[in-house]
Amino acid sequence: MKYKRFFKAIYVALCLAFVATLYAQTYEVGEVYYGRNSYVEYYPGDVALIVTAPHGGDLTPAEIPDRTWGTTVTDSYTKETAIAVRNAVFEATGGYPHIIISNLKRTKLDPNREILEAAQENQWAEQAWTEYHGFINIASDSVESQYGKGFIVDIHGHGHTLQRLELGYLLSATTLMQSDNVVNSYASNSSIRALAENSDLSFADLIRGANSLGALFEEQGISAVPSLFQPDPGDGNPYFSGGYTTQMHGSSLGGNINAVQIEAYRVGLRDTDTNRKKYAEAITAVFDEYFHVHFGWAGIVTGIQEERIASEGFYLVQNYPNPFNPSTTIRYSSQQTSDLSLVIYDISGRMVKTVESANRHIGDYEYVWNGQDNGGITVPTGIYFAKLQSPTHSQVIKMHFLK
Repeated sequence: MKYKRFFKAIYVALCLAFVATLYAQTYEVGEVYYGRNSYVEYYPGDVALIVTAPHGGDLTPAEIPDRTWGTTVTDSYTKETAIAVRNAVFEATGGYPHIIISNLKRTKLDPNREILEAAQENQWAEQAWTEYHGFINIASDSVESQYGKGFIVDIHGHGHTLQRLELGYLLSATTLMQSDNVVNSYASNSSIRALAENSDLSFADLIRGANSLGALFEEQGISAVPSLFQPDPGDGNPYFSGGYTTQMHGSSLGGNINAVQIEAYRVGLRDTDTNRKKYAEAITAVFDEYFHVHFGWAGIVTGIQEERIASEGFYLVQNYPNPFNPSTTIRYSSQQTSDLSLVIYDISGRMVKTVESANRHIGDYEYVWNGQDNGGITVPTGIYFAKLQSPTHSQVIKMHFLK
């Protein structure tokens, strides 16, 4: 027993030294950094989004015995989904989210649990757990120092019958089935506590109102709960409410980094490269709008940023309806004769439709867009931008197209 305590003390000292080394290192955006034996990997970012994937690893080293209790089911393709989100955000913004991935199979380590259940007293599993959460802390510190606030998206997969995203804010299904007034009382217990404390919206609106994450995902054609049309999981339906990562790294315990656990169904979202790419693009579009609405930013920082400039000589009116399907009306006015162009872009900044480029006299104009590109092909569900430009000024509006 005496020797066991001695070696445990040495191990704890080594872990503390390792953590100190982790924090002392400089991390370059665009590079990838690994923990011991590549059990954990970290992609530093430069936008206010952090993506974590605890359960998608496949490494089964002999030095770590299989866990004997707790959940051991692997979430298939969640590591690949996290990388797809990294690529989608870069394509849309030119910036990178922070990405933290556990490469160990869940039979060896579950970093979305506290360390005892996660590693079950194996020193190498414990070190990997420490690395994983250390990298999340480094990413969070980077985001908070650069932007003042940010968001962690903890990527998971579920096998439930209902094909919808389950968005976990540390609120149980029972809590979500209560009235808005009751739900509002749980704001300080949630993983988006910081956002709730600084929002003009009620907490219930934040998690299941028109501009909630669930509602924004449903605008992308992906069913989600809680949301505007699915405010709770429904009586008897399974629902994941969040885990260790959202609890320890979200804002329920303080700080300005909010978090959500996203449990995604497999077929259609994370089962193929094509579907993961579409899902990642939807996540990018959702958080671009979410940051715009709730943080007051231009978005994640999209390729086409909104400009709320009172442009002398013309004015671009917000399209109506918005969101829309199958068509929407874009109106603008010209107070002087000028060359004007109206062009529609997707979220990556790629030109989708040239509406017009002409010399316009004084007057009011409108264009009905049917959601088709220059080739007459209907565009995918998502966020689009209409940009009105003269030789000296421009204005942009954001539009939501739903199929």
